[in-house]
Amino acid sequence: MLLNGVWQYKDVTLGDAWLEKKLHFNNSFTFKGGWLVGLSTLIESFAFDQAFYSDYRLLQSGANGPALLPFTGTPHLHNLDYVVTANTPQFSKFTGSVLYIWGRDENFFEWSSADIVFATYALDYRPTTQLRISPQYQLQSYDRRSDGSTVGVGRIPRLKVEYQVSRAVFLRFIGEYNSQTQDALRDDSRTNLPIVVRDPATGLFNLSPAFERNRFRVDALFSYQPIPGTVFFAGYGSILTEARALRFDRLQRSSDGFYVKASYLFRL
Repeated sequence: MLLNGVWQYKDVTLGDAWLEKKLHFNNSFTFKGGWLVGLSTLIESFAFDQAFYSDYRLLQSGANGPALLPFTGTPHLHNLDYVVTANTPQFSKFTGSVLYIWGRDENFFEWSSADIVFATYALDYRPTTQLRISPQYQLQSYDRRSDGSTVGVGRIPRLKVEYQVSRAVFLRFIGEYNSQTQDALRDDSRTNLPIVVRDPATGLFNLSPAFERNRFRVDALFSYQPIPGTVFFAGYGSILTEARALRFDRLQRSSDGFYVKASYLFRL
């Protein structure tokens, strides 16, 4: 069991209540052969932090035109989450792990309760002594409890491939796709008025519209280390974007980068 609390520093000195209260019940099990399983229940309470939402306002339409109202939020959000983790033994060619969290948690986008799913799936595959393939997938999703609509989804598939060509030559490739989708923000579970956010550069309040951002990053590395102290590295990185997630048909390059590093150790 773990009891955890978070305060603002000034609130501690004034003796104010906790900003966050967390009570976690954690259990772990080890089975024959090296299998590991973890089960947890998370009971939490989060208090509304006005400073964190100081740039938020609500947009109300009226007979005299639009008006900006304060964003007051809900005093407390109460969470109840469940966690399952699993790890395989160290097999000769692979290992794997799973982390899965679900339940009622805070929707920080709009400061309301949401049904959440956080998941991470990872595999480390070694078909030969020289080759290692490590895929991973991460998911974070938030569905409003008020009507079941999705307020935010993040998906990050990642692949790392490493190949030891010889004792001196090493190759590595990493491809990571980051997809972030967010709905237009509203005062969920309260007034349902649209949320506007102040732009720090201009001081103006703008609507927070729905958006989808998809970024694919590719990194490649060539490494040559014939003897200690003598090394040569050459790498390439690129970031590409596209309008729709995981289509890979209309990727547009947004940036490229190359780097080279060489060193030689003189012995006297």
